[in-house]
Amino acid sequence: MEQNQKQSKILEDCAEIAQSLKSNPYISTTQITIHIPKNKFGEILTEIEEFVKIKVNRTQDKLSIDINEVEFIFTRG
Repeated sequence: MEQNQKQSKILEDCAEIAQSLKSNPYISTTQITIHIPKNKFGEILTEIEEFVKIKVNRTQDKLSIDINEVEFIFTRG
């Protein structure tokens, strides 16, 4: 395994969760809040920027993204 490989791939994990939830017939609307430590929040913002190809406001304490009809809310904690 390469040493410079990114350690966090939170969006991949979120996509897997979203896919599992979408296939569950008992769940119609889903919103998941994920609390990220302050020292890791910047890494998450960078990963989201790379995914959506849009700059995000780095001073905000909360950011949400929809993946497969599941809203993931990331909060700086």
